[in-house]
Amino acid sequence: MADIKNHTEYVDFPCHFERLKWIYESILNTREQVLTVKVLDVGCGTGNVTIPLGLIPNSSILGIDVHQGNLDISIARNPFENVSFRFQYFQECDIKEFDYIVLTEVLEHIPGYKEIIFEHASKNANKNFELQITIPNGFGPFEFGMLPLYLMRKMGMNNFIWKVKRLFGKKEPYSQNYDTPHVNFFTIPRLRRELKAYGLEITEIKSAFILAPIFETYLPFIPLKTISKIDNCFAQLMPHFIASGWYFKIKFIK
Repeated sequence: MADIKNHTEYVDFPCHFERLKWIYESILNTREQVLTVKVLDVGCGTGNVTIPLGLIPNSSILGIDVHQGNLDISIARNPFENVSFRFQYFQECDIKEFDYIVLTEVLEHIPGYKEIIFEHASKNANKNFELQITIPNGFGPFEFGMLPLYLMRKMGMNNFIWKVKRLFGKKEPYSQNYDTPHVNFFTIPRLRRELKAYGLEITEIKSAFILAPIFETYLPFIPLKTISKIDNCFAQLMPHFIASGWYFKIKFIK
């Protein structure tokens, strides 16, 4: 993991780093070793997941986004020849060559995601691909903890929020497109039903954290590494609905 830490801002954000670690290890440990593994990171933001994936041996990594500010930062930061970035909508992307398609903390932001993501994947991905999705629990501790921020944004207080965040040293390492609210609120049964309608099924679920993401949002000035590690361990022991978020592996129904 030492090399990953050298290529992401998530090293200072334990909850974000845990997602990166899971994606990296999932691909590294399940890819076909004799072939070049091809990975598409959808909604890649400022490259904090995409770029570290370039450390996977014999890999080709593409990050796509529809916010040019994100891509400019990603391209400037990228040291790897096997990692590239492109302005492109997912539904316009030729995805049949990719072994893994990654959407990390993206699906909750996309209106019409079923047609844009699931339908396009079900019709055009190769039959052995794996879709990796990380999303918040739409009715979990994190979403409820965010209600004050959502309310303030609806009241037009975005500038005030950012002044307070800057005052307390809060950074946003994942995107320059800050004001994209959550419009989808997921449960596991809902996601399972929607995927099944497109011939897809969940093959693995991992719960992620309980309270640590709230601390990371509201209390950026306190050390979180130990707290988040303990919190994440508890999340693995509790029922899935208690978690603040989940990581999913998804494939075609066999």
